[in-house]
Amino acid sequence: MEVALRELCGEKNIVLERVAGGKLVAIAKKCVEGFGVLDFILADDEVEEISVIGVNKPIFVFHRSRGWLESNALFTSQEHAVDTINKIARPLGRRVSFQNPRLNAFLPDGSRLHASIAPICLNGVELTIRKFKKQPFTAKQLASLGTFSLDALAFLWTVLFADVSLCIAGNTGSGKTTTLNALFSFIPLGERIVVTEETPELNLVQEHVVKIIANDELGITMKDLVKDTLRMRPDRIVIGEVRSRDEAHALFDSLLAGQAKGSCFTMHANSSAEVLQRLRAFGIAQEDLNAIDLVLVQKRISFFDKCMREQKELRRVTELAEITDGKPRVLFYLNPRSGFLEKTTLLRKSRLVQKVLQNYSFTEKEFWNEVFRRKKFLERTSNETEFKTFTEQVQDFAFSKERPAVVLE
Repeated sequence: MEVALRELCGEKNIVLERVAGGKLVAIAKKCVEGFGVLDFILADDEVEEISVIGVNKPIFVFHRSRGWLESNALFTSQEHAVDTINKIARPLGRRVSFQNPRLNAFLPDGSRLHASIAPICLNGVELTIRKFKKQPFTAKQLASLGTFSLDALAFLWTVLFADVSLCIAGNTGSGKTTTLNALFSFIPLGERIVVTEETPELNLVQEHVVKIIANDELGITMKDLVKDTLRMRPDRIVIGEVRSRDEAHALFDSLLAGQAKGSCFTMHANSSAEVLQRLRAFGIAQEDLNAIDLVLVQKRISFFDKCMREQKELRRVTELAEITDGKPRVLFYLNPRSGFLEKTTLLRKSRLVQKVLQNYSFTEKEFWNEVFRRKKFLERTSNETEFKTFTEQVQDFAFSKERPAVVLE
């Protein structure tokens, strides 16, 4: 490409500085070998979302700490934008066209892509890429960001070892998948995990992981995949998102069959009560709702910083509730005054704790001593520890035979 650029400059009598020439060559290589200007944006690990809203309009990005920003990049032709979309989707055997003007796919790094063109898109072309961190957040890092409290994390760590089903609910972009991924540091490394998703988002450390992906074009739905898991002898089942009546019934077929040590799934809902309300609307019987042990609610909350005069976003776990008699019992809640996740009086009377005591052969006092030990461990753990190392430390602490005793004061 360098030779071609020199020849072109010679023909056109153009003089280019070395730095400018290097940039042109780099961009040309990205266009030929990669996804053009999108590659430069995708390389930034602080970018969570990339949004193309039309031709000759700036590409917008959602920065992890600065929110929505306008970039200095854009597509100058409809043809180039459509070619880029189809280049991304080509390995999957898909493309956008007038007959098929919308597309859901994923990039090689797992980033999620949605795109549409005319006549569906009035802007001519629209493209949205949801990026995921190359290095996943650890549970301790989420706590340091204020998403969790260490009390809630220590409790989750202790109960998730047992045969517990967990629903993570929240609004769009609240970090449900990030939290689910982080919590899997608490799941024993030797377990067989079957993950069903529409797009591959989870990045689990466990080695014995089977991932199966829904494909609407082939008529393979999430409902089909959940049914398939019944034949795969999993220890844990993870369902990327439950959104329909069929998916909900397939999930509860799995939960009520008593197979596996626990199922984890996500839903769009703003409270544990809304989770149960949606499931009842999907036709799930009231008495069957007890198959869910825990509901964790996480929200993306708009926040106005009066000192900086800026609108910001916070991601917070607002509720952790167990399900009893088809109703939620809140064990932790987000105190609006303090802004922290705090325990409720129901925690010491938890039905779930009574259920998991047999998994540990613990008395209730020993169980709470174990929760306390794990909280102290999390306090000592560095925020800079990478995900895999953090998981190994967690597993070593949980299953090591030689540990100093820590007794509740």
